[in-house]
Amino acid sequence: MKHDLHTSSPGRLIPLGEIVGTHGVGGLLRLHPYEPSASPPSTGRPLYVASPSMAATELSAACARAIVLEDARPHGNVVLMRVAGIRSIEDAKTLLGLVLAIPEADLPSAAPGEVYVYQLAGLEVFTNAGERLGTIERSFSNGANEVLVVQDGAREILIPMIADVVRTIDLPGRRVVIEPMPGLLDS
Repeated sequence: MKHDLHTSSPGRLIPLGEIVGTHGVGGLLRLHPYEPSASPPSTGRPLYVASPSMAATELSAACARAIVLEDARPHGNVVLMRVAGIRSIEDAKTLLGLVLAIPEADLPSAAPGEVYVYQLAGLEVFTNAGERLGTIERSFSNGANEVLVVQDGAREILIPMIADVVRTIDLPGRRVVIEPMPGLLDS
C-alpha cells in the first residue's frame, strides 16, 4: 500500500511514545509507549516522528517527519516496530530518541463518558466548593492511575484521576471539578 506522505496535512498530532532503542541488527526499533495498555500503533498508515522538545508543545506536521510502520508488536514493556525504508541498525539509530505520534483524526472515538487524557491539558480545575485550583499542564501515569499536574503560578497540585476525586469533566466548558480527598490540597 502506497501513501503520499507529503500532500496531506495530518492536523494535530498526538504523541504515542518514545523510540528508545534498536532491536537486533535488521532495523527494528523499540518504542516505549506512553500508555502501556494501549494497542500497538497501526501499520500501513502514515505516522510521524518528532524531537521530544517539539512533542512538549502542540505537534503538527510542520515539525514532524512522516513514516509508515510495516509491523508493530508488543515485546515485554515495549513495542517492536519495523519502519518502511529502515533495514539496518545504522538507519534505525537515526530515529532514536524521537517521539512517535499519530494524527488526532486517526484516534478511535472515545467511548461515551470517556475522554483522552491529552484533551484535559489547558482545562481549569475547580473543587466541588467552587475554589479554582489552577490549569492542567500535563499528566503522567504512576502505574496505578493517571495523575493530572495542575499549576497555579508557582503552586503545583497532583490530582489522581480516580472516580473518588474527579467528579466532572466538561470538555466544552473547559473545566474539571474534583472532590479533594483529605490531605490532597495540603502543601
